[in-house]
Amino acid sequence: MEHKRVNLGYLTFLILEIILILTIGLWDRYVDLDDSMVSTLVAESTILIPPIIFLFLGRKEYSIKERVGFKLMRPSTTGIVILYAIAVMPIGTLANAISMLWVDNTVLETSGTMLDNDWYTALIAIAIIAPFVEEFCFRGFVYNGYRFDGARLSAVFMSALMFAFMHMNFNQAAYAFVIGIAFAFIYEATGSVWSSFICHSLFNAESVILMFVADHFYPGIYDDMTINRDEIMADIPLYAIIAVFAIVIGICLIYVAAKLEGRHERLKDLFEGFNNGNYKDRVRIVTAPLVVSLVLLFAYMVLTEVVNRLM
Repeated sequence: MEHKRVNLGYLTFLILEIILILTIGLWDRYVDLDDSMVSTLVAESTILIPPIIFLFLGRKEYSIKERVGFKLMRPSTTGIVILYAIAVMPIGTLANAISMLWVDNTVLETSGTMLDNDWYTALIAIAIIAPFVEEFCFRGFVYNGYRFDGARLSAVFMSALMFAFMHMNFNQAAYAFVIGIAFAFIYEATGSVWSSFICHSLFNAESVILMFVADHFYPGIYDDMTINRDEIMADIPLYAIIAVFAIVIGICLIYVAAKLEGRHERLKDLFEGFNNGNYKDRVRIVTAPLVVSLVLLFAYMVLTEVVNRLM
């Protein structure tokens, strides 16, 4: 069963991540982990290795291309996907703002390291390499693996949760979970991992570009920037209103993309059973390796947050 391979692959990722954390000092002796390109390649390799291994151990009747979703889209669909990426950005902004009521902004804290690099290096690392690897893994390997076994909405939400916990901090996990759901829906609508890659790439590129532009016009702006939670609280209602409109627009664009790619019925299958109030997924995708992985990752996130507050 594909979902068992997926969950074992996720546990393998966690083991590799633990090894990386424990040996980070040794890594730093030989490579400059402050370099965006190097640090991205090191971090993303721990995510990429398990799916590659388990994909070769999976169903032989399907090619890796089919099981990951390396399918070309119509040019018109690509245009819809770009519009969809822009539409869902306010949803991520809302989730980020809500998370900052309790935890610090992780990207803001690491802005100094990022700005030490050339803008094009940061853009390639964060807006191209990282999105490609993560979409290959979490929409191609994880989500599609669950769908091959017949999972429906559970595949959407569980793949988003696994994607969120992969970031290993509560701030990024909050908005990664929300946009992970959005990425899964556009992947389902198009059947192509390139659709979620485009969305992910544009989402990350926006952050990188805004950061470098702000630092260019206001040098050192991130050095003394602090989070004002009262201001964030005041802005959240506006973010929420914009996010509601974004969701409506996003749903319409998902529908259009599915029609263009001939996957309208496939998309409807996700919600089959809701009309009669008797929704039940076709397969239970939660297994012991997945539970162990999520519990350990959550514990690590809690411990990290406690240590940061004490310091």
